[in-house]
Amino acid sequence: MTSDNNRARTGVPIDASTDQTQPANNSDNASSNRSQTLYRKWRSQTFQELVGQDAITRTLQNAIASGRTGHAYLFCGPRGTGKTSTGRLLAKAVNCLDPDPKARPCDRCEACRSIAEARAMDLIEIDAASNRGIDEIRELRDKINFQPSFLKKKVYIIDEVHMMTEPAFNALLKTLEEPPPHAIFVLATTDPQDVPATVVSRCQRFDFQRISLDQIVGRLQYVCEQENIQADKAALELVARQATGSLRDALSLLDQLIVYSGGNITVEAVRLMLGVMNTEAVADFVDSLIAADMGRGLEQINRLVQAGTDLKRFNRELVEHLRHMMLIKVNPNGKETVDLTAEAYQRLREQAGQIELNTIVNFLKIFSAVDYNLKVSPYGQLPLEIALMESLLQPVVYAQVSAPAQRSYAEAARPAAPVSRPAPVPAQPEVAARKAEPVPIRPEEPKQAPEPVKVVAKESETVVVTDETGETVVLELATVAQAWPQALRSIEAQSKMTAALLREARPASVKGNRVALAFAYSFHRDKINQEATRRNVEDHFSRVIGQRIIIDCVDESGPAGGNSGAAPKAPQPDDRARKRADFFNARILD
Repeated sequence: MTSDNNRARTGVPIDASTDQTQPANNSDNASSNRSQTLYRKWRSQTFQELVGQDAITRTLQNAIASGRTGHAYLFCGPRGTGKTSTGRLLAKAVNCLDPDPKARPCDRCEACRSIAEARAMDLIEIDAASNRGIDEIRELRDKINFQPSFLKKKVYIIDEVHMMTEPAFNALLKTLEEPPPHAIFVLATTDPQDVPATVVSRCQRFDFQRISLDQIVGRLQYVCEQENIQADKAALELVARQATGSLRDALSLLDQLIVYSGGNITVEAVRLMLGVMNTEAVADFVDSLIAADMGRGLEQINRLVQAGTDLKRFNRELVEHLRHMMLIKVNPNGKETVDLTAEAYQRLREQAGQIELNTIVNFLKIFSAVDYNLKVSPYGQLPLEIALMESLLQPVVYAQVSAPAQRSYAEAARPAAPVSRPAPVPAQPEVAARKAEPVPIRPEEPKQAPEPVKVVAKESETVVVTDETGETVVLELATVAQAWPQALRSIEAQSKMTAALLREARPASVKGNRVALAFAYSFHRDKINQEATRRNVEDHFSRVIGQRIIIDCVDESGPAGGNSGAAPKAPQPDDRARKRADFFNARILD
């Protein structure tokens, strides 16, 4: 008995079927221990061994030490988080014979050992899923008045109590409210919302939390050490991630892996047996989204299909990855908001720093809607490919990074006198002028205020900007065409997709401060002509030119796509007003 007590104190389990009078090295005992599933063999035997429920453990220990235990408890929470194990610990603690209340359960006395070895008749465990009717509850109610046969108190653990019928709950109510002094009820459920409020109000409720990834990995490592199993930490992290917060599920998976791998658990063994994809595949795909590299993204999807990967599982892990990016973007220092290893968290932080929050949210909206289509679509990976294109055909907003300031062509002509955008001119009676939008000032632009300039409006196809020295800078087609490559480079630094669309265009004509971009394909024209995209192009172009530019997207074959150097047509009766309206980006009311 002494050796068994020592084993119990060190956390080494004792099989319920083992005869304690036999030698410890008996081969039958060893065979029985090996045949027992890990989650039963390594069930917590003391409060110190209970994983991930510190608040509940502390409350129950204080109640036991002070003698203020309740008559009914309701344990709620996800599967595999320790609800039934805690009920058994409570049963051991209230019946423990150790004279020190703070040391209960001691797991050494006869009362504790009888419960640990499943031979205590006064611990009654009931599965409400199969004993849910009123007849079973009436039988329980009739027998509860009998005194315990051996222990001090009878403890009833009713698992999945939400499965009981309404008449059964009604039959239990009075007994649950005023049980005999020797009886304690522990109700366990994964769906507390299905338990009647009248039952909940008669119990002390404890909500069990999902167990964190690090806590599950630590417990798996301890079990592997005790079982003399070689296991890579990365492999155990994969197992813990698949368990989604359930320690019982993690131990069950570990049990399968021990048999599959022959006692040497590697990352590759986990992937092959559980069908888990390479965790880097999701992160690499997100890198393609951040780089707006549609070709690389399609290649990655094709490789997943060729490898036989479950695309629904891949998409769910992708959505979870993007969700973690969103949480980290909102709270960069809040590691507790995501349950990840240190390495995975660091890579997520790096990816989140390369892209703006609104783009991450957009990716989440698109890919979270793909799951159903992947399930019902007869076209294989097509829904995932369409989601990739939808997410990249929209402008991608990148996080601002420091870059060398770019001087405009006007500034290059006169280094000492930077050119500002034209000052507004009073509107004519027949024109309702709109106030031109200011050019956004990037952090890297010069901070000194621009020198004052004078603007002279002319009825020609150009804009003349005159500074106080008398020098002029004329906005004409040649100047615009010369600045166009630099504008493209500026746009490409922010969005490769937008730059790719603009490479199919060319500045075709200049009219006032309006530049007509001629496109060979209507698809490219329509994409650039979207409000947000067009304004973004105008902002980049304006910074390069040195004054406010307005973009008109036209077809290559259209009238604006021709040579702007041709002589202007003869003025029409309202041509003067139209030119002024174009110059001020206004519309004619009358």
